[in-house]
Amino acid sequence: MEKHLLSASRGTQTIFHKADGRIGLQTVADVEKIVDFAHSLAASGQTHAANGDRHVAEIPIVALNAWAQMRGVTYDAVMQDSRLLREFLNDPANAAFRVHGGRV
Repeated sequence: MEKHLLSASRGTQTIFHKADGRIGLQTVADVEKIVDFAHSLAASGQTHAANGDRHVAEIPIVALNAWAQMRGVTYDAVMQDSRLLREFLNDPANAAFRVHGGRV
């Protein structure tokens, strides 16, 4: 298997794979800092933005993209469909990214 690092930036890597005439891209991210930040905001009660809006979550792009792919939709589709985004936010598997408690 042929493997090449295409890009790397602040905790995220994109890796190119080639094997048996097939190619693939893999994005790997360390989301620990984002999870820690979301927990610190929630613990300190910083669940609202300056304009009064609820600060619902800190969502890593790679996590939302992976969830979208498992659902058979694109990242763009999730960003344009509030029903899909609510589904992501209310999924217990994504609770680590939540800042504001309760359901969306």
